[in-house]
Amino acid sequence: MDIKTFLDNIYEHVCCSVCTNRFTNPKLLPCLHTFCLHCLQRIQATSGIRDAILCPDCRRNFTIPGNGDLNTLPTNFRLNSLLDALPVRECKTSGVKCGNCDKTRQQSAYCFTCCSFWCDDCLPFHNGIRTNKEHHVLALKDFRDEDFENILKQPPFCAKHEKKLKFFCQLCETTICYSCAVIDHEGHAKIDLEDAAKERKLRIVRAVEFKKRKAQNKVTRIAKLGENCIQVQQEAARIKSDIQKFTNNLIAAIEAKMNEIFQEVEMKAKQCLEHLGEKRREIEGEMKKDQTAIEKSDMILKRSTSAQIMQPNDFLDELFREEGEQEDTVDLNGEHVIDFYFQRNEELFNDVYARQLGFLKRRTSLKESTVEGKGISEGTVGLKAEIVVKTRNIHGKQVYDENNHVTMDIRNHEGHGLSTKPQIHDNKDGSYKISFFAKERGPCQASVKVNGEHVRGSPFKTEFKPRLFKPVLSFGKPGSAAGMFDTPSGIAVNEKDEIAVTDFHNHRIQIFKSDGTHLRSFGRLGNQQGQFKSPTGIAFYNNNIIVLDSGNYRVQIFDDEGHYLDQFGEKGKLNHQLGRPNGLSIDSDGNIIVADSGNKSIKIFTLDGRFLRRIGEEGSFIDPIHCIQHHNYFFVSDYGGHCINVFDKQGKFVSKFGKRGDGDGEFYQPFCLSVDRAGHLLVCDSSNLRVQVFKLNGEFVTKFGAYGEEEGKFCKPISTAILSDGRIIVIDLDNHRVQVFE
Repeated sequence: MDIKTFLDNIYEHVCCSVCTNRFTNPKLLPCLHTFCLHCLQRIQATSGIRDAILCPDCRRNFTIPGNGDLNTLPTNFRLNSLLDALPVRECKTSGVKCGNCDKTRQQSAYCFTCCSFWCDDCLPFHNGIRTNKEHHVLALKDFRDEDFENILKQPPFCAKHEKKLKFFCQLCETTICYSCAVIDHEGHAKIDLEDAAKERKLRIVRAVEFKKRKAQNKVTRIAKLGENCIQVQQEAARIKSDIQKFTNNLIAAIEAKMNEIFQEVEMKAKQCLEHLGEKRREIEGEMKKDQTAIEKSDMILKRSTSAQIMQPNDFLDELFREEGEQEDTVDLNGEHVIDFYFQRNEELFNDVYARQLGFLKRRTSLKESTVEGKGISEGTVGLKAEIVVKTRNIHGKQVYDENNHVTMDIRNHEGHGLSTKPQIHDNKDGSYKISFFAKERGPCQASVKVNGEHVRGSPFKTEFKPRLFKPVLSFGKPGSAAGMFDTPSGIAVNEKDEIAVTDFHNHRIQIFKSDGTHLRSFGRLGNQQGQFKSPTGIAFYNNNIIVLDSGNYRVQIFDDEGHYLDQFGEKGKLNHQLGRPNGLSIDSDGNIIVADSGNKSIKIFTLDGRFLRRIGEEGSFIDPIHCIQHHNYFFVSDYGGHCINVFDKQGKFVSKFGKRGDGDGEFYQPFCLSVDRAGHLLVCDSSNLRVQVFKLNGEFVTKFGAYGEEEGKFCKPISTAILSDGRIIVIDLDNHRVQVFE
């Protein structure tokens, strides 16, 4: 816009949006909106809030520096310049107010140095001052467009001293004049205003360049998203093509099987037809002989005399002999028209019906990965289903355990019911789809919720029960004799299903069979080789037993008979030292993982005791108790933080779940961890007196246990292990026993 056009529209820029009058003492808010000082003061007084103000335009709230003094807000010097230029435009009609005598005159001049108007009477006094000899003064009648530009470019003045702003106070971060520098900012670090402005301009340029790069980056990302959209469409088309090819191949395979059976049927039918043809020809020959005998007999009866009939006759003798034999009868059932039938492969039919054609599997990242199923029936491992079928002609019931094995099969007197076990599909929303095959009804489906509430489905009544954990064995009681415990702590299972337990206050290790039979013990109180002081964690590895000898701040290694082999560790805060260690496990590389609670860290050592690295960073834990590795993740129970932390294989934090509480998925002092055969994470929620079961992404699955001394109840569960048949072993600390669940 040229200066003439700008001056023609100057009135649009010099009016306050609050009072709609020309600005008086315009002040800038942090949002860069400008208002008269008196308008802002009125808004402040109306709001009743001293140290803050609400912008009338953008409605943003700002804190006012200087205890709410609006005078501390920066002056809009640009508007002041416009206000100075405005009287020059109006001088011919309304005159201009003199900055010295306050009289309004049309005959006036403007001093570009003082930035003020002087009437013709006062101008000689201005020019008579020695310091004003270099000032640039111009009569208003002589103003041209370029002179207006000089007014708009005039330097800003200090509102307090009405002097030109010359410096920038680095301490107060404000522009100041000479008087401000001497009086109000004495001793403060100051630089020339132009230098400060140059530096600020450079920062603005850099910031703008950064914004441009960000904008360009967004343009690139948008283009990439467009490419991704195209790629998604192409991939979807490719996947659909793969599905179509697979389906066509499957249909072709089924048709090939059908054609094989057709050929076999045709071959067997041909054999049957040949057999029946031979039989027919044989009977036709006999019938022809019989017809000849009938005709000959009729001839004898018609043409022979009585004497001739009574004469010896071989033909008649044969005829009479055949009469005594049993007469041939036509047996419609004696000869099978066809001696075979088609036996349907019900298992294949039900399998094809129940199973999906395939799966859309995500290219999983670590945060999204949970437990992948091994097919439809195993996709919800750990599910226990009870299918009850009741219709007019069918009354059957079958119960399936977590391995989808039939545990009960009740049928009515006609033998009807479920002909195959169901396929269970997790809908991921708290409900499950169950597909099964019922005689007389064919394939059926039902959709159920975990609590057994029927949602929708077929004419069948379907009930669903969640997975239950049934206590099947308990061994141990308080004491120091073999097979007795004084505060059992850690537990481990080897390939032979032998159970090793750290007997904390008896300072020993006890080994049991899976049925609870005591096999052997080793260790006693002491700090020598093979002796213990309050052992906690334990693990089997390569036929060796690895024990965390907590009270002696070390790890000891024994053979499977309990003979001492090696040890490492000592008390301290260094990497190779331990401070109140608690949990122990073995990673996928055969290294030893120690939860060093005293040093608030997880440490990994080689089998010979060489320190390798830590899991997590400093401050990651409050009181880490146990750490296990499963696939590419480390799971750490934080006893003091009441949560489970998840790290990747490089030890980088991924996520955490849980908080203090007694609800599902909440913890109160979680202890040791394990992963069961279903790929679920078991957490000993010790002070909530239960074991909670989660998917690997932290999604709550179920729980078992409550306070008590009866079987199935706990008094502080702290450690679990898994037998080869999937049964779960739990250390019941304050009941001084081991419980087994299935």
